Amino acid sequence: MKKALKITKLIGWTFAVIGLLVCLGFSAKESDKIKCAQIEVVIDHDSGNSFITRSDIMDILNSKGDSIVGSSLSSLPITTYEKLINSHPSIRSSQVYTRLNGTLSINVDQRQPVVRIISATGESFYLDSEGFLMPLSQNYTARVPVATGHIHDDTYELKITSLRNPSDSLASTTSLDDIYQLVMFIRQDEFWNAQIQQLIVDEKSEVTMIPRVGNQEIALGQVKDLESRFRKLWIFYQKGLNRTGWDQYSKINLKYRDQVICTKR
Repeated sequence: MKKALKITKLIGWTFAVIGLLVCLGFSAKESDKIKCAQIEVVIDHDSGNSFITRSDIMDILNSKGDSIVGSSLSSLPITTYEKLINSHPSIRSSQVYTRLNGTLSINVDQRQPVVRIISATGESFYLDSEGFLMPLSQNYTARVPVATGHIHDDTYELKITSLRNPSDSLASTTSLDDIYQLVMFIRQDEFWNAQIQQLIVDEKSEVTMIPRVGNQEIALGQVKDLESRFRKLWIFYQKGLNRTGWDQYSKINLKYRDQVICTKR
């Protein structure tokens, strides 16, 4: 009885697989007949960034020289299109696929810049949320903190390296890693993310922060012990500046353990 039941199940699975293969074959033949009627481009604007436009995506597709609209869906090189689109420095990823209504669909996920760098030589670019370099765009300027000062990094090497997991040699030679770590820490807190608008790096690789509210410099020093230093600053904001006024001091120094040293105007 059990043996007969196993045979019945095996026959059932066999017919199911054959049916699936027939359906797939039928779908493939049908897709050969379907022509591409339109190209649909959906760009992720949830982050508020607008680095990429539909026109940019169409220029990328047209650079291959293919005639897309009017071609059969099955003949379109989907993988090639994805590689071309993903090579754009402002694009994090893309998904390209066809639909049976004759649409070539393209979904684009933009990179998310977290800080704009202006190096000592005047070179300007963004660092994105994954630690990669990202060029400026003619389409859009991101509202992110700006880092300036003694930034002399070899950006050619960094273009192929993520600062999220830098090599030991790279981490020991680049101030961009410090800037990235600091900005990502700041972005975790809604208040500091809104308050800190500029970072200035000096010749000792120490960082001074310029707040959006309050006319003073905040000397952070080396990028380390960030939790304790920002906790000190928060307590000083709550118990100090709220009593004396936000313009009482020209400089707030966080470099010393368990102390906040201020310079009066």
